[in-house]
Amino acid sequence: MRKKSKRGNARKFGLKALFFSRHVDDETEWFRFDEGTVAAKSSPRRRIRRRLLFTKVAAIACVSVSLPLAAKWGYGEVFFKNDEFVLKTLQIQTDGVLQVDRLAEIANVAQGMNLMDLDLGQIQSQLENLPQVEKAHVARELPDRLRLVIRERVPVAWLSVPPLGIRSWDMERGFLLDENGHLFRCLDLNDGMKSLPVVESFQISDPSEGTRVESEGVLAGLSLILESEERFAEEGLLVREVRVRDEWAVECDYSNGVRVTFGVYDHARGLDDLALIFDRMAESGRTLASVNVAAEKNIPVTFVVSASTDGDGASQAVEVTPTPTSGPLAPAPQPRAAHGGTDEEKHLRSILKGG
Repeated sequence: MRKKSKRGNARKFGLKALFFSRHVDDETEWFRFDEGTVAAKSSPRRRIRRRLLFTKVAAIACVSVSLPLAAKWGYGEVFFKNDEFVLKTLQIQTDGVLQVDRLAEIANVAQGMNLMDLDLGQIQSQLENLPQVEKAHVARELPDRLRLVIRERVPVAWLSVPPLGIRSWDMERGFLLDENGHLFRCLDLNDGMKSLPVVESFQISDPSEGTRVESEGVLAGLSLILESEERFAEEGLLVREVRVRDEWAVECDYSNGVRVTFGVYDHARGLDDLALIFDRMAESGRTLASVNVAAEKNIPVTFVVSASTDGDGASQAVEVTPTPTSGPLAPAPQPRAAHGGTDEEKHLRSILKGG
């Protein structure tokens, strides 16, 4: 609705309109326009809101900074300056020959130290740097115990390198090998260490303790020892020595006197063929002297024959000179199958006679 003004009322009365000038400004007008711009003034509510927002941001920032500092201070007061968390018991558990005092010295921990000040990662690294240690586990057991669990490397064989003066049963210069080829010294030359097989190689770089051998022949010999003992565990057939002949073949001497030649890269297949040959030897009654299972067919085989030395029937075992041709196996007294033999017999004929 339009507001009434004096000027408007004057138009209603003709006499009064004569006394008013149309050019006179009306003081009751709602809007007044000036040539200059007037700065807008912020309302009090807006200023209050800005102050509240600034106060909230400052409070949040103060809390964000003070809480971590307070937590850190409280953590230090509770754990690092608390006499209840002083190391009183050092429990060391190992499954090998390493001495507890030696492990405690390597870990660099002793009773009376603050349990929370200890760097568990550093202690674990120091223990695992020992060549005999495969894995170390370090854990706090509050309030006053530190537990160290050590898993030592399990020796599989001795390493022998005659050109470098490295030989078995030598605690000063000899090396033991675990299943992965890691080298470490023997700390206790007991009967168990003396009964380990030997892996001999003439072509290997100067080995050092704590490293891993890179020779494919040595690694194949280790794998052959483990797989052979697993395969012939029931027969009690053990590996005595493995010699790396070249980059393609290794010779293995068993506890029954048999010498077997395996391929470096397919010794698993050679073990399968050797198991078949051992089974046939048991049936035929002949004694095997040597066999070369590095070849897939026409496998060279030699036997041990008995020669009478006197008239009372005594006999002496004489090894037949190996020949490049395959030695035929005598037929078994009782065939395993009536019609054509089993698949194993066919495979045996194939590998010995070339198919």
